[in-house]
Amino acid sequence: MFGIISLLILISLSSAGLLFHEYFKDLKFLIVPLLAVIMLSMGITLSLDDFKRILRQPFIVFYGALLQFTVMPLSAYLISLLIAKDIDTSIGIILVGSAPGGTASNLITFLSKGDLPYSISMTTVSTLISPLLTPFWTLVLAGKYVDVPFLPMVLTTSKIILLPVLGGMLIRKLLRDKVLKSIETFLPYISISAISLIIGIIFSLNRDFLLKPNTTVYLGILLHLIVGFSAGFLAGKLAKLDSKKIKALSIEVGMQNSGLAVVLALKYFSPNASVPPALFSLFQNIAGLLLSLMLRRK
Repeated sequence: MFGIISLLILISLSSAGLLFHEYFKDLKFLIVPLLAVIMLSMGITLSLDDFKRILRQPFIVFYGALLQFTVMPLSAYLISLLIAKDIDTSIGIILVGSAPGGTASNLITFLSKGDLPYSISMTTVSTLISPLLTPFWTLVLAGKYVDVPFLPMVLTTSKIILLPVLGGMLIRKLLRDKVLKSIETFLPYISISAISLIIGIIFSLNRDFLLKPNTTVYLGILLHLIVGFSAGFLAGKLAKLDSKKIKALSIEVGMQNSGLAVVLALKYFSPNASVPPALFSLFQNIAGLLLSLMLRRK
């Protein structure tokens, strides 16, 4: 049921951004707060047990984070060389490839009957190291196109990612169990609504670009997703993980925190650079929900 509702929210708000762009473009100021809400939601779901679990199985958790920050940025760079016709598109593809795993991967893993604790552990680690690695890969891969403000990006990523996550963990600590359980029921819907609204706003700001035929860009983003999902699956097989962990690893590597890429594109580059991350977010959520229907039967 959640998958169907999420898909409806995603498609409705994304389409609304194109159809009612004159209203949505005025909501640009909400993008950073919406991303903060998503990261706050992630923090509320985290507990000390999640960090203890990382310490109990550090190899396979950091194995996932390593794949996240090698396969996705490097494949993004190669894909940008193949399909990007302008610098903004290249930067956008590289930014989303350099982002950490997204909280949507945890939801898709749950729907796929994968190893949810493993998924949460990988997302936690990749999120915590992203303030350094996301600006690093952006500098290395996009630095030849434009000046990349490495240190400002580190500070921005830290504020957008770490502070809300820590705030969410503090809220979890202060809430009573009954209240916490009630809130956790609604958190997935809040997260999918927030990222869908971000996509809608970005679509409204770049409506003219999106209405042009951009088949190669769409195919490039789909290829990026396929590479991520496939690399995670094959790496899981190579490491001889069980089937539930392979599902989690495949989904984790393939799905990115595209909201962070959108914010960094708007703050340090250009509105057009935010289009590939927004499209990636739309495609990854649709693909993830469809993938979950297939994987839950295996």
